[in-house]
Amino acid sequence: METLPIESEQVLRLTTVLGRNGLMLESHQARVLAAYVGLLREWNSKLNLISRKDVEHVWTSHILHSLSLLFYIDFPPGIDLLDLGTGGGLPGIPLAVLRPDLHVTLLDSIRKKTAAVESMVDCLPLGNVTVITSRAEDLLKNERKKFDVIVSRAVAPLSDLLKWTRGLHDKSRRLPVRFKGQVEGLRTPLLVAFKGGKIEDELRLSRSRFPAVTMHEVSLNFEGCTDVGLVEKRLVIAEL
Repeated sequence: METLPIESEQVLRLTTVLGRNGLMLESHQARVLAAYVGLLREWNSKLNLISRKDVEHVWTSHILHSLSLLFYIDFPPGIDLLDLGTGGGLPGIPLAVLRPDLHVTLLDSIRKKTAAVESMVDCLPLGNVTVITSRAEDLLKNERKKFDVIVSRAVAPLSDLLKWTRGLHDKSRRLPVRFKGQVEGLRTPLLVAFKGGKIEDELRLSRSRFPAVTMHEVSLNFEGCTDVGLVEKRLVIAEL
């Protein structure tokens, strides 16, 4: 039997895990993700966008991890989603590829990073993605746009994320969000933070500082997570 090229093998593995969790990866989406991975690796050789030790595991540690959010939350079409502290475009670009019906804004305060992300977005191309250079705290001063969902991956403690994003979310429209799990009846606006390890102290502090915010902790215990090394990963979903 002929051995698959490494990238093809990784795409097949991703497609299999997505399928086991109810998501279909179309062939053109797989091609866009493969192109993105190539661009991300190229830029990462010049600029620290992801950890160097994770480069060979980018398909699982970054692409699959970003998309695992969709195993648990089914966003309604047309929502405005902000990726706060996007770095190299994660999780925003993979989410934009799989959900072209979402309007995704990638935000980072470091111009070198947003320049790299802009170049990647232009090359792919992705018509549903906007890139902004700004700190989250300053975005409200310069932009009138508000967001239904704010996602953040490995950026800051939860209490800081809640503080930075006050005023950025759109409370004028509360859209129903279908949650595939133990939490029912979520409505936008939402803050979704990707977390790992022990976060009990972080949650306790956030709940004491923001008692009006309802928070849900979800373990990323999906089909195939142990096979690809994604263990002890969690989502914290805050109803803003």
